[in-house]
Amino acid sequence: MIEAYLQGAIGQARERTRALRSIVQRPGYAREYDGLRQICLTHLEQADANLSALAGERIVDSALQTPIRIRTFKRAVELLNTIEGVGVFALNRKSADDDFLNRLITDICQEIAYPLVTPAISQMSQDYFHIYPEFNLLCLPLIESRFLLHLPDIYHELCHPLHRPRNLDMPELEAYKSAYTSSLFAMVSHFQGAVTAADRLRHQDARIYQLQLWQTCWAKYWMEEFFCDLFGVLTAGPAFAWSHYHLCIKRGGDPFATPEMFETTHPADDARMRALLTALRSTNAYAQEAATIDKAWKEFVTTMGYRPSPEYLNCYSDRLIATVVACATTGVEGIGVRLAAPNTKAPVRELLNEAWTAFWSAPASYQAWEITRMGDIRSSFAA
Repeated sequence: MIEAYLQGAIGQARERTRALRSIVQRPGYAREYDGLRQICLTHLEQADANLSALAGERIVDSALQTPIRIRTFKRAVELLNTIEGVGVFALNRKSADDDFLNRLITDICQEIAYPLVTPAISQMSQDYFHIYPEFNLLCLPLIESRFLLHLPDIYHELCHPLHRPRNLDMPELEAYKSAYTSSLFAMVSHFQGAVTAADRLRHQDARIYQLQLWQTCWAKYWMEEFFCDLFGVLTAGPAFAWSHYHLCIKRGGDPFATPEMFETTHPADDARMRALLTALRSTNAYAQEAATIDKAWKEFVTTMGYRPSPEYLNCYSDRLIATVVACATTGVEGIGVRLAAPNTKAPVRELLNEAWTAFWSAPASYQAWEITRMGDIRSSFAA
């Protein structure tokens, strides 16, 4: 009976594959969606091939084969669900706002000489900005295209695809890979030295566990997040640091939060801001902006009564942050990405920095300015 079920279920799944393919291949998509469409078609072909092989398999020993076939079917359905829920869903629900954002990110990638294929954008996120590297799809909240102050975070998300293994091994990214590897080695050396010192002083095991936990977080998650932050500020300029400030006040918790027992996927917000300000100061061109952001950040921290703990200062030492900034800067420069600088011809970057200048010049009337400016930009794109 179970094999009869599989026969029908596999046929239904293949029909689902054909229906999804028809959505991907229908006319009317702008050229900015071509990359996402091709990725979806490739995944759908793989899913259909897996299902076809499963349907054509000859049953010799059902007791042995059927359990394996069920597990194989489950994996095929899981892949199909991912394709439908991410890539095809983004294509099927695309709107004029999505079209605008895809034109915007195309211009961003041209301005900074982005070394990879430009990601597609969909306003399908139910939280904040994030990217599906396997689909090269960047997701934003539903109506983010109507506002400017968070859009600099697009630059951060553009960096995540650089960390995919198959991309990181590209010759064009060799300098970035080398800098990232150097940063990881420096981090491991830092914490191994701390573990050795703690062991020599016969500190309790909990202390050594904590140091090892921090090293794990840095290696698995934080280093990539720091590099993406630094890619963002180096290519977008002060607007990216202001965007981080904006996000932390709206959505963040204790900016000095430091893991004690369990891994966390993102580093402390204050450590991220320190890295951003260090990068801005190092360029000289944005030293004044860095001072202004630093003042605003410290006022926020003081107003809320946040204080760093000894654990925070050990986890995110100034020396380690400085090393990460230096390595990231070397890596980004080494792959030929155009860095942010005043008075350069980069209309989107200028717009995002202009938005923050307008906000601080007249916070109470900023929204009217933004509505007018966004209308102008959309009109120019439509033309």
